[in-house]
Amino acid sequence: MRWLLMLCALAAAALAQAGALFAQDTLRLDQAREAAARAGKGVAVWLTLPECAGCAEMASQVFTQPALAARLRQDFVEARIDLASPAPLTDLDGASTTAADFARRLRLYATPSLAFFAADGALRYRYTGVLNADGLRQLLDYVRRGDYDRQPFVPRQPARPKLHAAPPPVNAPQQPQFSLSDSAGQRRSLADWRGRVVALAVGYTHCPDVCPTTLSELKTAIEQLPAGLRGRVQGVFVTLDPARDSAAILAEYAAAFRPRGGRAITALRGDGEADTTALVRALQLHAERQPAADGADYTLDHSAGIYLFDARGRWLGVAAYQTPTAQLRTDLLTLARRAGAPHPDRF
Repeated sequence: MRWLLMLCALAAAALAQAGALFAQDTLRLDQAREAAARAGKGVAVWLTLPECAGCAEMASQVFTQPALAARLRQDFVEARIDLASPAPLTDLDGASTTAADFARRLRLYATPSLAFFAADGALRYRYTGVLNADGLRQLLDYVRRGDYDRQPFVPRQPARPKLHAAPPPVNAPQQPQFSLSDSAGQRRSLADWRGRVVALAVGYTHCPDVCPTTLSELKTAIEQLPAGLRGRVQGVFVTLDPARDSAAILAEYAAAFRPRGGRAITALRGDGEADTTALVRALQLHAERQPAADGADYTLDHSAGIYLFDARGRWLGVAAYQTPTAQLRTDLLTLARRAGAPHPDRF
């Protein structure tokens, strides 16, 4: 028994020393291929971008797991490519190229992406999308089996509630991370509302039509829920125009849309450009200033809709602008009922 315990401890120590996957950028893929060939392995290439929120989620939550890192390294030598880097890149065959051209050759046009190569440099499989730890394990097993002709890889996900809202983009983070300030100056993130459904809208208080319409529809949908479920839904409004939308202005604006019998809409703003940029990247939003005719003011062209998060903070859907209220109400009802279940994270 003592020897068994010692072996387990040594194995755990080895895993802990393995380090996170894809921790450093690679400019010499030919050297990675040579090292892989000597070890009888292939090459796993991670393609990322600095502004990719889904990449950041995988880097912090998936690639840091020692057992998963050890599993990938059984079959592959890893290499990370920053697609924003202008530095010359040597590909697996020793030819000089750029990171962007290398990605185009692989027909990988989004991040996060993974490409797996055999020891001879032949492409085995490529995949684009955010994966959790279990999803990456499934992908590694799929590549090991080589069932490429039978069916493409689709990660098995826990059964999720059927919603009218469209699913988030596959390359978006599953649990977006951002931190903004409420009207009292308190920093807020999705983690503050664990146990509640979050229905989040973005815009600005000078918006002439889209924003008030969206918040009015959210207000109506919450009011149409059974009285006992309205408190399980937290409405949130985030300004994309913090330069004009002060905390006081936002508080007054959000108060006009408080649902009867429900929670007050929480209004959020970034304290600096980085705060707003983090939100835009996490939810893949669009926000662009358009000068007014007189040149003295501006409007914002921005993403519209209601972003739905479950009681665990997982992004489950986007209700498009002017989604019928009945459909939005049904989605909120589905999520609110699950928020009160003993295990709201088990779908």
